[in-house]
Amino acid sequence: MNEILNVKLFTRALQEKAADKFSCGNPHIDSFIKSPLSLDDSYGKTYAFLSSDEETLIGFYNLGVGYIEKIGDVLTRKMGGAIHINEFALDLEYRNTLMGYDEEGKKVNLSDMLLNDCLRKIKEIRNAHLGFSFVTLCSTDEGFSLYKRRDFEELEETMNFSVEYAEEKCTPMYYWLDQDDYT
Repeated sequence: MNEILNVKLFTRALQEKAADKFSCGNPHIDSFIKSPLSLDDSYGKTYAFLSSDEETLIGFYNLGVGYIEKIGDVLTRKMGGAIHINEFALDLEYRNTLMGYDEEGKKVNLSDMLLNDCLRKIKEIRNAHLGFSFVTLCSTDEGFSLYKRRDFEELEETMNFSVEYAEEKCTPMYYWLDQDDYT
């Protein structure tokens, strides 16, 4: 399925035009896109998924950096750098929107397409700017099946990464970018 989405770097002008109408049903995420933090380079970069007329914010994601640690009996060691999906959301109006089927006949929702765009952006960043081994995130219950479909794994007991207060009730997950090179 050819996936072309209108995804752009989130700007103050886009925030002023479209953020107030956005609602994914999660108060923390809804307030994030309206806050100065969504534009703060020290936190991450926000990418907005817009309607073709750029009047409607359909969804967004925010990418930051971190790392995964391996917890040992005596020492905790850094396993590798990570790009962290700080936020990922679709407006409630677009949730579960079926866009078609992939080559294996599995349903493709709009959320799958936005996550594909996010992972493409992550690979672009990795190839051109930063080295890292993992993609990390903290999933809400609503997003868990989306990430599992894309081969994200729950964090193992001997692994750790920093989480924010708002992420404490979420499920820490990771995707190892180089896993195919080692299996």
